Amino acid sequence: MKKKNPFSITNEEYEMLNAKFGDLSNFQAWQLLKKNTKNNHTNEFDDIVQELRMHLIIAGTYYKRQIYIEKCLEVVWKYARDPFIKNIINELISLWKNRKRHGANRQKFGPHQEKILSNILKMIVPPKERPSKKSPLELDSKFAIYCKAIAWNCQKNLGKKITKEKSIRTGLTSLSEFDYLGSMK
Repeated sequence: MKKKNPFSITNEEYEMLNAKFGDLSNFQAWQLLKKNTKNNHTNEFDDIVQELRMHLIIAGTYYKRQIYIEKCLEVVWKYARDPFIKNIINELISLWKNRKRHGANRQKFGPHQEKILSNILKMIVPPKERPSKKSPLELDSKFAIYCKAIAWNCQKNLGKKITKEKSIRTGLTSLSEFDYLGSMK
């Protein structure tokens, strides 16, 4: 059984996302269909919109996790007294800052680092000062930029998928054409 994501989007947060970015999803789907005038796409408009909205939810979950980790790093640094713990926190901060680096030097801030941060948080930070994983999604300007970037990347990937599948579909006939061709015998 799959473990529930602690940063999942609630219904209220989805409604806020849909109100703010729903029109963007519709516009992106319309743009994608408009660019593919030769009917190279397999999905309908509503299917494309739903896939784009799924990426809005993914952007919200990722952003909630990012904000949580940043707050945790800030709080544990504030409460750290032991030089060894400070050194570990410094390494975690360095990993977090370099998480977007590409190439051979790319380092990942993954579940293992998150668990270390969580253990340090529980060990040195008073319970009332700890950030909550259940904090609501903040639709600030930083999130708007992040969400739009993810949405446009999703649309670009959908466009690439349509282009790749074009060669597969060129020799195919639809069911309505098959019936017509069958009656010509």
